[in-house]
Amino acid sequence: MIALVGPYYPALGGVQVYMTYLARELLSMGEDVTVISYRGARSRWGERVLEVPNLSSKGFRGLSFALGSSVVLSREGPSIAICHYAATSGLAGFLSSIFGVSYVVVFHGSDLRFPRLARVAASRASALVAVSSWVKGVLEGMGLRVDSVIPGGIDGELFSSLPPKEKLKNDLGLKGNLVLSVGSLNYAKGFDIIPRIAKLVNERVDATFLVVGDGPEEKVLRELAAKLGVSDKVLLLGRKSYEETARYYGAADLLLHPARYEGYGLTALESLAAGTPVIASDTGGLRDAVLNGIDGFLLPRDEGIMAEGVIQLLTDGALREEMGRRGRERALRRTWRSVAEEYMELITRVIP
Repeated sequence: MIALVGPYYPALGGVQVYMTYLARELLSMGEDVTVISYRGARSRWGERVLEVPNLSSKGFRGLSFALGSSVVLSREGPSIAICHYAATSGLAGFLSSIFGVSYVVVFHGSDLRFPRLARVAASRASALVAVSSWVKGVLEGMGLRVDSVIPGGIDGELFSSLPPKEKLKNDLGLKGNLVLSVGSLNYAKGFDIIPRIAKLVNERVDATFLVVGDGPEEKVLRELAAKLGVSDKVLLLGRKSYEETARYYGAADLLLHPARYEGYGLTALESLAAGTPVIASDTGGLRDAVLNGIDGFLLPRDEGIMAEGVIQLLTDGALREEMGRRGRERALRRTWRSVAEEYMELITRVIP
């Protein structure tokens, strides 16, 4: 039995999508999968899901989950536990290893903020996985050996079957130039710069900026958009399902991802899978997700520079379509089945 430990469906986010689709593919390959996750997690594919009671208080939620998950892992005795996030699930793997559980730690980037916990989680792990070459480099700089780099993937069937862009725009009630951003509205994602970029862009090109997601900085974005006079050009759409978000990727003319920090940038890969090029910050794992000048632009996180990039793609239809075509061709090869196969290869290699 393979245990997947960490945040899970129906919660939304890069790690949740990663775990949920990894579970689907492992199941389709005939593996026995049990998910150990937070309260509220649900089965999506018929997999067994065990909810771990955890405290909701800030600062205690992760710790209580780590302790509770370690008890569940020790009781269940999986052949291998794949633990997502070193500071929580990785710590659970470490504690359960005392009782003979073998585990893999998957580093997604934000867990690098806790280097001491990362080292503890890694100390008894059978293998370490990084979701990007950037994460791998940081871990190696800490003196940790990374056994494999396994980025996330896309749902090939969903993205390859998306209708044409104009039909998606009509279906969603959208029109004109559309710039999409997808993710949690928090400091790391850097969406607070979007109203400033929107103002500069709309001085020369009419464009609507759509933001899919929610989070603590929603009020900041609304207030800044109002202050700059672009409330009608920056539309906060809230959280959408994975399938509905895919339709927004397909309808948009480009994805704008102005992150301050990013472990990989799954939203960039998803956008490319929909045939939509990406303008992203030149930081972290985004350097793996986007090929600069090929299927998008990696730029300094500067409102003026990013606005120029947006204007260039919105006004050069031939370049935009060519970048979208190249990106889609590459991204559709990175399916969740590929991700699952890489995990099975790793497990075979490190577990006796």
